[in-house]
Amino acid sequence: MSKESNRKSLMGIGGLAVVAAVVCICAHYEPRFPGDSRLTVLFQSVHSSALESVMKWASSLSGGWGWEAVLLLVASAIVVWRCLGRLEAGLVLMTGLSPIVYSAIKLVVNRPRPSPDLVRVLEADQGRSFPSGHAFFAAVFLGLLAYFAFVHLRKLCLRVLALLGFLMLTLLIGASRIYLGAHWASDVLGGYLLGAVFLATLIWLYLRFRSHPSGAL
Repeated sequence: MSKESNRKSLMGIGGLAVVAAVVCICAHYEPRFPGDSRLTVLFQSVHSSALESVMKWASSLSGGWGWEAVLLLVASAIVVWRCLGRLEAGLVLMTGLSPIVYSAIKLVVNRPRPSPDLVRVLEADQGRSFPSGHAFFAAVFLGLLAYFAFVHLRKLCLRVLALLGFLMLTLLIGASRIYLGAHWASDVLGGYLLGAVFLATLIWLYLRFRSHPSGAL
Protein backbone atom coordinates (compact mmCIF):
# COMPACT_ATOMS: atom_id res chain seq x y z
CA MET A 1 0.00 0.00 0.00
CA SER A 2 1.44 3.36 -1.04
CA LYS A 3 1.56 6.34 1.33
CA GLU A 4 -1.12 8.11 -0.68
CA SER A 5 -3.44 5.10 -0.61
CA ASN A 6 -2.79 4.68 3.09
CA ARG A 7 -3.62 8.34 3.74
CA LYS A 8 -6.86 8.12 1.75
CA SER A 9 -7.85 4.91 3.53
CA LEU A 10 -7.32 6.46 6.96
CA MET A 11 -9.27 9.56 5.93
CA GLY A 12 -12.12 7.36 4.72
CA ILE A 13 -12.18 5.38 7.97
CA GLY A 14 -12.03 8.61 9.97
CA GLY A 15 -14.90 10.14 8.01
CA LEU A 16 -17.00 7.01 8.50
CA ALA A 17 -16.21 7.07 12.22
CA VAL A 18 -17.33 10.70 12.50
CA VAL A 19 -20.67 9.89 10.85
CA ALA A 20 -21.09 6.91 13.19
CA ALA A 21 -20.31 9.10 16.21
CA VAL A 22 -22.97 11.64 15.18
CA VAL A 23 -25.56 8.87 14.84
CA CYS A 24 -24.59 7.53 18.28
CA ILE A 25 -25.09 10.98 19.83
CA CYS A 26 -28.52 11.27 18.22
CA ALA A 27 -29.46 7.79 19.45
CA HIS A 28 -28.40 8.75 22.98
CA TYR A 29 -30.95 11.57 23.08
CA GLU A 30 -33.72 9.91 21.04
CA PRO A 31 -35.26 6.60 22.25
CA ARG A 32 -36.25 5.93 18.64
CA PHE A 33 -35.94 7.73 15.31
CA PRO A 34 -38.87 8.87 13.14
CA GLY A 35 -40.32 5.91 11.28
CA ASP A 36 -38.91 3.25 13.62
CA SER A 37 -42.27 2.23 15.08
CA ARG A 38 -44.02 2.31 11.70
CA LEU A 39 -41.34 0.18 10.07
CA THR A 40 -41.47 -2.43 12.85
CA VAL A 41 -45.27 -2.64 12.54
CA LEU A 42 -44.85 -3.08 8.78
CA PHE A 43 -42.31 -5.89 9.26
CA GLN A 44 -44.49 -7.64 11.82
CA SER A 45 -47.65 -7.33 9.72
CA VAL A 46 -46.73 -10.59 8.00
CA HIS A 47 -47.71 -13.36 10.43
CA SER A 48 -46.22 -16.77 9.69
CA SER A 49 -44.77 -19.46 11.94
CA ALA A 50 -42.36 -20.43 9.16
CA LEU A 51 -41.18 -16.84 8.75
CA GLU A 52 -40.77 -16.49 12.50
CA SER A 53 -38.63 -19.65 12.56
CA VAL A 54 -36.43 -18.30 9.75
CA MET A 55 -36.01 -15.00 11.58
CA LYS A 56 -35.06 -16.72 14.83
CA TRP A 57 -32.56 -18.89 12.95
CA ALA A 58 -31.00 -15.85 11.26
CA SER A 59 -30.84 -14.04 14.58
CA SER A 60 -29.05 -16.96 16.24
CA LEU A 61 -26.20 -16.83 13.69
CA SER A 62 -24.80 -13.59 15.03
CA GLY A 63 -25.85 -13.59 18.65
CA GLY A 64 -22.70 -12.28 20.30
CA TRP A 65 -20.93 -15.11 22.10
CA GLY A 66 -23.76 -17.60 21.63
CA TRP A 67 -22.60 -21.08 20.73
CA GLU A 68 -23.97 -20.84 17.19
CA ALA A 69 -22.04 -17.66 16.45
CA VAL A 70 -18.86 -18.99 18.08
CA LEU A 71 -19.06 -22.25 16.15
CA LEU A 72 -19.59 -20.35 12.90
CA LEU A 73 -16.66 -18.05 13.67
CA VAL A 74 -14.22 -20.86 14.51
CA ALA A 75 -15.29 -23.02 11.56
CA SER A 76 -14.92 -20.08 9.17
CA ALA A 77 -11.48 -19.25 10.56
CA ILE A 78 -10.33 -22.83 9.99
CA VAL A 79 -11.60 -22.84 6.40
CA VAL A 80 -10.00 -19.45 5.69
CA TRP A 81 -6.71 -20.63 7.23
CA ARG A 82 -6.64 -23.72 5.03
CA CYS A 83 -7.60 -21.78 1.88
CA LEU A 84 -5.78 -18.46 2.34
CA GLY A 85 -3.40 -18.46 5.30
CA ARG A 86 -2.83 -17.55 8.93
CA LEU A 87 -3.12 -13.78 8.48
CA GLU A 88 -6.58 -14.02 6.95
CA ALA A 89 -7.70 -16.57 9.56
CA GLY A 90 -6.38 -14.36 12.35
CA LEU A 91 -8.43 -11.43 11.08
CA VAL A 92 -11.53 -13.62 10.94
CA LEU A 93 -10.97 -14.51 14.59
CA MET A 94 -10.52 -10.81 15.39
CA THR A 95 -14.13 -10.24 14.34
CA GLY A 96 -14.93 -12.12 17.55
CA LEU A 97 -13.97 -8.94 19.40
CA SER A 98 -17.16 -7.34 18.09
CA PRO A 99 -19.20 -7.98 21.29
CA ILE A 100 -16.64 -6.07 23.35
CA VAL A 101 -16.85 -3.08 21.01
CA TYR A 102 -20.60 -2.87 20.58
CA SER A 103 -21.28 -3.65 24.25
CA ALA A 104 -19.18 -0.64 25.24
CA ILE A 105 -21.06 1.55 22.76
CA LYS A 106 -24.39 0.27 24.10
CA LEU A 107 -23.44 1.37 27.60
CA VAL A 108 -22.49 4.85 26.42
CA VAL A 109 -25.54 5.40 24.20
CA ASN A 110 -27.89 3.79 26.74
CA ARG A 111 -30.96 3.57 24.49
CA PRO A 112 -33.89 1.42 25.74
CA ARG A 113 -35.13 -1.51 23.69
CA PRO A 114 -38.56 -1.57 22.02
CA SER A 115 -41.30 -2.15 24.59
CA PRO A 116 -44.31 -4.50 24.29
CA ASP A 117 -46.71 -1.55 24.44
CA LEU A 118 -45.29 -0.26 21.15
CA VAL A 119 -44.50 -3.43 19.14
CA ARG A 120 -44.74 -7.21 19.41
CA VAL A 121 -41.66 -8.40 21.26
CA LEU A 122 -41.03 -11.98 20.12
CA GLU A 123 -37.50 -12.07 21.52
CA ALA A 124 -36.95 -10.14 24.74
CA ASP A 125 -33.21 -9.54 25.03
CA GLN A 126 -31.44 -7.92 27.93
CA GLY A 127 -29.25 -4.84 27.78
CA ARG A 128 -29.44 -1.67 25.74
CA SER A 129 -30.73 -1.32 22.20
CA PHE A 130 -28.28 0.80 20.18
CA PRO A 131 -26.47 -0.44 18.21
CA SER A 132 -27.79 -3.85 17.24
CA GLY A 133 -24.99 -6.23 18.16
CA HIS A 134 -26.27 -8.79 15.67
CA ALA A 135 -26.13 -6.27 12.82
CA PHE A 136 -22.69 -5.08 13.97
CA PHE A 137 -21.24 -8.59 14.03
CA ALA A 138 -22.87 -9.52 10.72
CA ALA A 139 -21.40 -6.43 9.04
CA VAL A 140 -17.91 -7.19 10.36
CA PHE A 141 -17.80 -10.98 10.08
CA LEU A 142 -19.74 -11.50 6.86
CA GLY A 143 -18.27 -8.32 5.40
CA LEU A 144 -14.74 -9.61 5.91
CA LEU A 145 -15.59 -12.97 4.35
CA ALA A 146 -17.18 -11.13 1.41
CA TYR A 147 -14.02 -9.05 1.00
CA PHE A 148 -11.78 -12.13 0.98
CA ALA A 149 -14.08 -13.79 -1.56
CA PHE A 150 -13.97 -10.71 -3.79
CA VAL A 151 -10.17 -10.45 -3.60
CA HIS A 152 -9.23 -14.10 -3.92
CA LEU A 153 -11.88 -15.77 -6.10
CA ARG A 154 -10.78 -15.82 -9.73
CA LYS A 155 -14.08 -16.25 -11.57
CA LEU A 156 -16.31 -13.20 -11.74
CA CYS A 157 -19.48 -15.27 -11.43
CA LEU A 158 -18.24 -16.76 -8.15
CA ARG A 159 -17.37 -13.30 -6.85
CA VAL A 160 -20.84 -12.02 -7.64
CA LEU A 161 -22.56 -15.04 -6.10
CA ALA A 162 -20.44 -14.81 -2.95
CA LEU A 163 -21.06 -11.09 -2.53
CA LEU A 164 -24.81 -11.48 -3.09
CA GLY A 165 -24.96 -14.40 -0.66
CA PHE A 166 -23.13 -12.57 2.13
CA LEU A 167 -25.14 -9.39 1.50
CA MET A 168 -28.49 -11.19 1.63
CA LEU A 169 -27.54 -12.99 4.84
CA THR A 170 -26.37 -9.73 6.43
CA LEU A 171 -29.64 -8.01 5.52
CA LEU A 172 -31.67 -11.01 6.73
CA ILE A 173 -29.96 -10.89 10.12
CA GLY A 174 -30.75 -7.19 10.46
CA ALA A 175 -34.35 -7.71 9.36
CA SER A 176 -34.74 -10.52 11.90
CA ARG A 177 -33.93 -8.18 14.77
CA ILE A 178 -36.67 -5.78 13.67
CA TYR A 179 -39.19 -8.56 13.03
CA LEU A 180 -38.58 -10.12 16.45
CA GLY A 181 -39.09 -6.75 18.15
CA ALA A 182 -35.60 -6.81 19.67
CA HIS A 183 -34.41 -3.62 17.96
CA TRP A 184 -35.59 -0.56 16.10
CA ALA A 185 -34.58 -0.17 12.47
CA SER A 186 -32.26 2.67 13.48
CA ASP A 187 -30.51 0.28 15.90
CA VAL A 188 -29.87 -2.10 13.01
CA LEU A 189 -28.65 0.64 10.69
CA GLY A 190 -26.42 1.91 13.48
CA GLY A 191 -25.00 -1.60 13.88
CA TYR A 192 -24.24 -1.77 10.17
CA LEU A 193 -22.59 1.66 10.22
CA LEU A 194 -20.44 1.03 13.29
CA GLY A 195 -19.62 -2.44 12.03
CA ALA A 196 -18.47 -0.89 8.76
CA VAL A 197 -15.95 1.21 10.72
CA PHE A 198 -14.58 -1.91 12.40
CA LEU A 199 -14.57 -3.80 9.09
CA ALA A 200 -12.75 -0.99 7.28
CA THR A 201 -10.13 -0.99 10.05
CA LEU A 202 -9.58 -4.75 9.71
CA ILE A 203 -9.21 -4.44 5.93
CA TRP A 204 -6.75 -1.57 6.42
CA LEU A 205 -4.71 -3.75 8.79
CA TYR A 206 -4.83 -6.60 6.30
CA LEU A 207 -3.50 -4.44 3.47
CA ARG A 208 -0.79 -2.99 5.71
CA PHE A 209 0.40 -6.40 6.88
CA ARG A 210 0.40 -7.72 3.33
CA SER A 211 2.54 -4.74 2.28
CA HIS A 212 4.90 -5.27 5.24
CA PRO A 213 5.17 -9.02 5.89
CA SER A 214 7.76 -8.40 8.58
CA GLY A 215 5.01 -6.78 10.66
CA ALA A 216 6.53 -3.31 10.61
CA LEU A 217 3.66 -0.87 10.09
